[in-house]
Amino acid sequence: MIGEKVSKINISDVAVEAGVSVATVSRVLNQNGYVSEAAEKSVRSAIERLGYVPNISARNFRKQESRVILIVAPNFTNPYYSHILSGITETSRTAGYSAMIFSGKTSNKEDILAEMVVGNKADGAILLTCNLDDTWIMKYADKLPIVQCSEAVENSTIPYIAIDNYAAMKDSINYIQSLGHKRIGFITVKNLWISTKLRKQSYMDEMKKIGVSTKGLIREVNDYSFENGRLAAIDLIMQAHPTAIACSSDVLALGAIAAAGEMGLSVPKDLSIIGFDDVDYTKMFHPYLTTIAQPCYELGKTSVEELIKCIQAKKNLSDKIVLNHKLKIRETTMLLG
Repeated sequence: MIGEKVSKINISDVAVEAGVSVATVSRVLNQNGYVSEAAEKSVRSAIERLGYVPNISARNFRKQESRVILIVAPNFTNPYYSHILSGITETSRTAGYSAMIFSGKTSNKEDILAEMVVGNKADGAILLTCNLDDTWIMKYADKLPIVQCSEAVENSTIPYIAIDNYAAMKDSINYIQSLGHKRIGFITVKNLWISTKLRKQSYMDEMKKIGVSTKGLIREVNDYSFENGRLAAIDLIMQAHPTAIACSSDVLALGAIAAAGEMGLSVPKDLSIIGFDDVDYTKMFHPYLTTIAQPCYELGKTSVEELIKCIQAKKNLSDKIVLNHKLKIRETTMLLG
Protein backbone atom coordinates (compact mmCIF):
# COMPACT_ATOMS: atom_id res chain seq x y z
CA MET A 1 0.00 0.00 0.00
CA ILE A 2 1.29 3.54 -0.82
CA GLY A 3 2.75 5.23 2.23
CA GLU A 4 2.94 1.98 4.20
CA LYS A 5 6.24 1.50 5.98
CA VAL A 6 7.95 -1.67 4.81
CA SER A 7 9.93 -3.48 7.48
CA LYS A 8 13.25 -4.81 6.25
CA ILE A 9 14.18 -8.23 7.58
CA ASN A 10 17.89 -8.59 8.25
CA ILE A 11 20.22 -11.42 9.18
CA SER A 12 19.84 -10.67 12.91
CA ASP A 13 16.08 -11.13 12.65
CA VAL A 14 16.64 -14.51 11.01
CA ALA A 15 19.06 -15.52 13.79
CA VAL A 16 16.54 -14.61 16.50
CA GLU A 17 13.71 -16.42 14.70
CA ALA A 18 15.84 -19.55 14.20
CA GLY A 19 17.30 -19.46 17.71
CA VAL A 20 20.89 -19.49 16.46
CA SER A 21 23.76 -17.03 16.22
CA VAL A 22 24.24 -14.52 13.39
CA ALA A 23 27.44 -16.39 12.51
CA THR A 24 25.47 -19.61 11.98
CA VAL A 25 23.03 -17.86 9.66
CA SER A 26 25.98 -16.42 7.74
CA ARG A 27 27.55 -19.87 7.35
CA VAL A 28 24.28 -21.27 6.00
CA LEU A 29 23.87 -18.43 3.51
CA ASN A 30 27.45 -18.60 2.31
CA GLN A 31 27.67 -22.40 2.50
CA ASN A 32 30.94 -21.93 4.28
CA GLY A 33 31.90 -23.72 7.49
CA TYR A 34 30.24 -26.45 9.54
CA VAL A 35 26.57 -26.16 10.49
CA SER A 36 24.59 -29.02 12.00
CA GLU A 37 21.72 -30.41 9.98
CA ALA A 38 19.22 -29.31 12.62
CA ALA A 39 20.59 -25.75 12.74
CA GLU A 40 20.58 -25.43 8.97
CA LYS A 41 16.99 -26.66 8.81
CA SER A 42 16.00 -24.14 11.48
CA VAL A 43 17.70 -21.27 9.63
CA ARG A 44 16.11 -22.13 6.29
CA SER A 45 12.69 -22.42 7.90
CA ALA A 46 13.16 -19.00 9.52
CA ILE A 47 14.20 -17.49 6.20
CA GLU A 48 11.05 -18.87 4.58
CA ARG A 49 8.75 -17.70 7.38
CA LEU A 50 10.20 -14.20 7.45
CA GLY A 51 10.55 -13.85 3.69
CA TYR A 52 14.18 -12.85 4.11
CA VAL A 53 16.00 -12.09 0.83
CA PRO A 54 19.82 -12.00 1.10
CA ASN A 55 21.58 -9.03 -0.48
CA ILE A 56 23.45 -11.05 -3.08
CA SER A 57 25.12 -8.04 -4.66
CA ALA A 58 26.54 -6.81 -1.36
CA ARG A 59 27.69 -10.29 -0.35
CA ASN A 60 29.41 -10.84 -3.69
CA PHE A 61 31.10 -7.45 -3.40
CA ARG A 62 32.49 -8.32 0.03
CA LYS A 63 33.70 -11.67 -1.27
CA GLN A 64 35.15 -10.03 -4.41
CA GLU A 65 32.82 -12.15 -6.55
CA SER A 66 30.66 -11.23 -9.50
CA ARG A 67 28.90 -14.62 -9.82
CA VAL A 68 29.24 -14.13 -13.57
CA ILE A 69 30.89 -16.46 -16.07
CA LEU A 70 32.15 -14.98 -19.33
CA ILE A 71 31.51 -17.03 -22.49
CA VAL A 72 33.25 -16.19 -25.77
CA ALA A 73 31.83 -18.06 -28.80
CA PRO A 74 32.91 -17.69 -32.44
CA ASN A 75 29.38 -16.96 -33.64
CA PHE A 76 25.76 -17.79 -32.89
CA THR A 77 24.71 -18.95 -36.36
CA ASN A 78 26.47 -22.33 -36.40
CA PRO A 79 24.03 -24.83 -34.84
CA TYR A 80 26.95 -26.75 -33.32
CA TYR A 81 27.27 -24.15 -30.56
CA SER A 82 23.60 -24.02 -29.53
CA HIS A 83 23.66 -27.19 -27.42
CA ILE A 84 27.06 -26.31 -25.92
CA LEU A 85 25.67 -22.94 -24.85
CA SER A 86 22.61 -24.67 -23.40
CA GLY A 87 24.87 -26.90 -21.32
CA ILE A 88 26.85 -23.88 -20.15
CA THR A 89 23.93 -21.62 -19.27
CA GLU A 90 21.82 -24.27 -17.54
CA THR A 91 24.73 -25.61 -15.48
CA SER A 92 25.82 -22.07 -14.61
CA ARG A 93 22.34 -21.14 -13.42
CA THR A 94 22.09 -24.26 -11.26
CA ALA A 95 25.42 -23.38 -9.66
CA GLY A 96 24.30 -19.81 -8.94
CA TYR A 97 26.16 -18.08 -11.78
CA SER A 98 25.00 -15.92 -14.66
CA ALA A 99 26.48 -16.37 -18.13
CA MET A 100 27.64 -13.33 -20.11
CA ILE A 101 28.02 -14.33 -23.77
CA PHE A 102 30.12 -12.48 -26.36
CA SER A 103 30.73 -13.27 -30.01
CA GLY A 104 34.39 -13.62 -30.87
CA LYS A 105 33.46 -12.93 -34.48
CA THR A 106 32.39 -9.35 -33.80
CA SER A 107 34.54 -8.53 -30.76
CA ASN A 108 38.25 -8.72 -30.01
CA LYS A 109 38.77 -11.67 -27.66
CA GLU A 110 41.71 -10.10 -25.86
CA ASP A 111 39.84 -6.84 -25.28
CA ILE A 112 36.93 -8.78 -23.79
CA LEU A 113 39.18 -10.69 -21.37
CA ALA A 114 41.10 -7.56 -20.40
CA GLU A 115 37.87 -5.71 -19.58
CA MET A 116 36.61 -8.58 -17.43
CA VAL A 117 39.90 -8.79 -15.51
CA VAL A 118 40.35 -5.07 -14.92
CA GLY A 119 36.73 -4.47 -13.98
CA ASN A 120 36.38 -7.67 -11.95
CA LYS A 121 33.24 -8.31 -13.99
CA ALA A 122 33.55 -12.08 -14.21
CA ASP A 123 34.76 -14.84 -11.92
CA GLY A 124 35.99 -16.95 -14.84
CA ALA A 125 35.79 -17.47 -18.59
CA ILE A 126 34.95 -20.27 -21.01
CA LEU A 127 36.44 -19.84 -24.47
CA LEU A 128 34.71 -21.64 -27.32
CA THR A 129 36.98 -19.94 -29.81
CA CYS A 130 40.73 -19.50 -29.85
CA ASN A 131 43.48 -20.10 -32.36
CA LEU A 132 46.39 -22.48 -32.01
CA ASP A 133 48.74 -19.52 -31.67
CA ASP A 134 46.67 -17.35 -29.29
CA THR A 135 49.41 -17.48 -26.66
CA TRP A 136 48.33 -14.06 -25.36
CA ILE A 137 45.58 -15.92 -23.47
CA MET A 138 48.19 -17.29 -21.07
CA LYS A 139 48.98 -13.84 -19.67
CA TYR A 140 45.41 -13.69 -18.32
CA ALA A 141 45.50 -17.22 -16.91
CA ASP A 142 47.12 -16.04 -13.67
CA LYS A 143 44.44 -13.38 -13.20
CA LEU A 144 41.28 -15.20 -14.23
CA PRO A 145 40.23 -18.88 -14.24
CA ILE A 146 39.87 -19.92 -17.90
CA VAL A 147 38.56 -23.09 -19.54
CA GLN A 148 38.98 -23.87 -23.23
CA CYS A 149 36.05 -25.75 -24.78
CA SER A 150 36.31 -27.44 -28.20
CA GLU A 151 39.30 -25.31 -29.24
CA ALA A 152 42.61 -24.67 -27.48
CA VAL A 153 45.93 -22.90 -27.68
CA GLU A 154 48.51 -25.49 -28.70
CA ASN A 155 50.50 -26.84 -25.74
CA SER A 156 48.64 -24.60 -23.28
CA THR A 157 48.52 -25.52 -19.58
CA ILE A 158 44.98 -24.34 -18.84
CA PRO A 159 41.95 -26.69 -18.84
CA TYR A 160 40.73 -28.04 -22.16
CA ILE A 161 37.43 -29.86 -22.74
CA ALA A 162 36.86 -31.57 -26.10
CA ILE A 163 36.49 -34.84 -27.95
CA ASP A 164 39.48 -36.56 -29.57
CA ASN A 165 39.16 -34.89 -32.98
CA TYR A 166 41.94 -36.96 -34.54
CA ALA A 167 40.37 -40.26 -33.45
CA ALA A 168 36.89 -39.10 -34.48
CA MET A 169 37.95 -38.26 -38.03
CA LYS A 170 39.89 -41.51 -38.17
CA ASP A 171 36.67 -43.38 -37.36
CA SER A 172 34.90 -41.42 -40.08
CA ILE A 173 37.46 -42.16 -42.80
CA ASN A 174 37.92 -45.78 -41.74
CA TYR A 175 34.17 -46.32 -42.00
CA ILE A 176 34.04 -44.82 -45.50
CA GLN A 177 37.02 -46.93 -46.54
CA SER A 178 35.31 -50.06 -45.14
CA LEU A 179 32.52 -49.46 -47.65
CA GLY A 180 35.03 -49.82 -50.48
CA HIS A 181 35.70 -46.12 -51.10
CA LYS A 182 39.25 -45.03 -51.82
CA ARG A 183 38.80 -41.81 -53.73
CA ILE A 184 37.48 -39.81 -50.80
CA GLY A 185 37.23 -36.03 -51.05
CA PHE A 186 37.57 -33.80 -48.00
CA ILE A 187 35.96 -30.43 -47.33
CA THR A 188 37.33 -28.41 -44.45
CA VAL A 189 37.86 -24.80 -43.36
CA LYS A 190 40.85 -22.48 -43.53
CA ASN A 191 41.41 -21.43 -39.93
CA LEU A 192 43.86 -21.86 -37.05
CA TRP A 193 41.71 -24.07 -34.82
CA ILE A 194 43.18 -27.17 -33.24
CA SER A 195 40.08 -29.19 -34.18
CA THR A 196 40.56 -28.30 -37.85
CA LYS A 197 44.24 -29.20 -37.77
CA LEU A 198 43.62 -32.58 -36.12
CA ARG A 199 40.74 -33.57 -38.41
CA LYS A 200 42.66 -32.72 -41.57
CA GLN A 201 45.79 -34.51 -40.38
CA SER A 202 43.76 -37.59 -39.48
CA TYR A 203 42.14 -37.65 -42.93
CA MET A 204 45.54 -37.38 -44.65
CA ASP A 205 47.09 -40.08 -42.47
CA GLU A 206 44.26 -42.55 -43.14
CA MET A 207 44.40 -41.92 -46.88
CA LYS A 208 48.16 -42.44 -46.83
CA LYS A 209 47.70 -45.80 -45.12
CA ILE A 210 45.76 -47.12 -48.12
CA GLY A 211 48.21 -45.57 -50.57
CA VAL A 212 45.94 -42.86 -51.98
CA SER A 213 47.32 -39.38 -52.64
CA THR A 214 45.16 -36.54 -51.33
CA LYS A 215 46.34 -34.19 -54.06
CA GLY A 216 43.29 -32.58 -55.62
CA LEU A 217 40.92 -34.18 -53.12
CA ILE A 218 40.93 -31.43 -50.46
CA ARG A 219 38.89 -28.24 -50.56
CA GLU A 220 39.37 -25.54 -47.89
CA VAL A 221 36.65 -22.90 -47.52
CA ASN A 222 36.54 -19.66 -45.54
CA ASP A 223 33.96 -20.66 -42.94
CA TYR A 224 31.45 -23.29 -41.88
CA SER A 225 28.52 -22.31 -44.08
CA PHE A 226 26.02 -24.27 -46.17
CA GLU A 227 26.86 -22.26 -49.27
CA ASN A 228 30.60 -22.83 -48.89
CA GLY A 229 29.99 -26.55 -48.55
CA ARG A 230 27.80 -26.54 -51.65
CA LEU A 231 30.30 -24.65 -53.80
CA ALA A 232 33.26 -26.71 -52.58
CA ALA A 233 31.43 -29.95 -53.33
CA ILE A 234 30.51 -28.81 -56.85
CA ASP A 235 34.14 -28.02 -57.57
CA LEU A 236 35.35 -31.24 -55.98
CA ILE A 237 32.88 -33.41 -57.91
CA MET A 238 33.67 -31.72 -61.22
CA GLN A 239 37.44 -31.74 -60.82
CA ALA A 240 38.28 -34.82 -58.74
CA HIS A 241 35.34 -37.21 -59.26
CA PRO A 242 35.31 -38.68 -55.72
CA THR A 243 33.05 -41.61 -54.81
CA ALA A 244 32.70 -40.23 -51.27
CA ILE A 245 33.16 -36.90 -49.49
CA ALA A 246 34.04 -36.45 -45.82
CA CYS A 247 33.31 -33.03 -44.31
CA SER A 248 34.69 -31.43 -41.17
CA SER A 249 31.20 -30.20 -40.18
CA ASP A 250 27.57 -31.14 -40.76
CA VAL A 251 26.76 -27.74 -42.25
CA LEU A 252 29.38 -28.29 -44.95
CA ALA A 253 28.07 -31.83 -45.51
CA LEU A 254 24.50 -30.62 -45.94
CA GLY A 255 25.78 -28.18 -48.56
CA ALA A 256 27.55 -31.07 -50.28
CA ILE A 257 24.30 -33.09 -50.39
CA ALA A 258 22.55 -30.14 -52.03
CA ALA A 259 25.37 -29.84 -54.56
CA ALA A 260 25.11 -33.52 -55.48
CA GLY A 261 21.37 -33.13 -56.08
CA GLU A 262 21.92 -30.10 -58.30
CA MET A 263 24.39 -32.12 -60.37
CA GLY A 264 21.99 -35.01 -60.84
CA LEU A 265 23.77 -37.34 -58.42
CA SER A 266 21.95 -39.54 -55.94
CA VAL A 267 23.22 -39.66 -52.34
CA PRO A 268 24.30 -42.28 -51.39
CA LYS A 269 23.90 -44.33 -54.59
CA ASP A 270 26.26 -42.15 -56.65
CA LEU A 271 28.11 -40.36 -53.86
CA SER A 272 28.52 -41.13 -50.15
CA ILE A 273 28.76 -38.14 -47.79
CA ILE A 274 29.66 -38.04 -44.11
CA GLY A 275 29.58 -35.06 -41.74
CA PHE A 276 30.88 -34.12 -38.32
CA ASP A 277 29.10 -32.82 -35.15
CA ASP A 278 25.54 -34.28 -35.40
CA VAL A 279 23.62 -31.00 -35.29
CA ASP A 280 19.82 -31.03 -35.32
CA TYR A 281 19.63 -30.41 -39.07
CA THR A 282 21.14 -33.84 -39.85
CA LYS A 283 17.74 -35.53 -39.44
CA MET A 284 15.41 -32.81 -40.70
CA PHE A 285 15.14 -34.22 -44.22
CA HIS A 286 16.10 -37.36 -46.13
CA PRO A 287 18.63 -38.68 -46.68
CA TYR A 288 19.58 -38.46 -42.99
CA LEU A 289 23.25 -37.61 -42.62
CA THR A 290 25.86 -40.13 -41.50
CA THR A 291 28.09 -38.20 -39.11
CA ILE A 292 30.31 -38.09 -36.04
CA ALA A 293 28.26 -37.09 -32.99
CA GLN A 294 29.79 -34.79 -30.43
CA PRO A 295 28.28 -34.64 -26.90
CA CYS A 296 27.67 -30.90 -27.21
CA TYR A 297 25.52 -30.38 -24.10
CA GLU A 298 28.02 -32.36 -22.02
CA LEU A 299 30.90 -30.28 -23.41
CA GLY A 300 29.19 -27.16 -22.08
CA LYS A 301 28.20 -28.73 -18.77
CA THR A 302 31.67 -30.17 -18.14
CA SER A 303 33.29 -26.84 -18.99
CA VAL A 304 31.26 -25.06 -16.30
CA GLU A 305 32.01 -27.77 -13.74
CA GLU A 306 35.72 -27.53 -14.51
CA LEU A 307 35.65 -23.72 -14.34
CA ILE A 308 33.97 -23.78 -10.92
CA LYS A 309 36.72 -26.14 -9.72
CA CYS A 310 39.28 -23.58 -10.88
CA ILE A 311 37.39 -20.71 -9.24
CA GLN A 312 37.24 -22.57 -5.94
CA ALA A 313 40.93 -23.55 -6.19
CA LYS A 314 41.74 -19.91 -7.02
CA LYS A 315 43.99 -21.06 -9.84
CA ASN A 316 43.80 -22.64 -13.27
CA LEU A 317 44.11 -26.39 -13.25
CA SER A 318 45.88 -28.24 -16.05
CA ASP A 319 43.14 -30.79 -16.71
CA LYS A 320 42.50 -32.07 -20.22
CA ILE A 321 39.12 -33.80 -20.34
CA VAL A 322 38.27 -35.85 -23.42
CA LEU A 323 34.62 -36.77 -23.93
CA ASN A 324 33.41 -39.63 -26.10
CA HIS A 325 32.31 -39.21 -29.70
CA LYS A 326 30.14 -41.64 -31.66
CA LEU A 327 29.80 -42.60 -35.31
CA LYS A 328 26.14 -42.27 -36.37
CA ILE A 329 25.49 -44.38 -39.47
CA ARG A 330 22.43 -43.15 -41.33
CA GLU A 331 21.36 -42.76 -44.97
CA THR A 332 24.09 -40.83 -46.81
CA THR A 333 26.66 -43.63 -47.00
CA MET A 334 26.61 -47.06 -48.64
CA LEU A 335 28.80 -49.78 -50.09
CA LEU A 336 30.60 -48.77 -53.27
CA GLY A 337 29.34 -50.76 -56.18
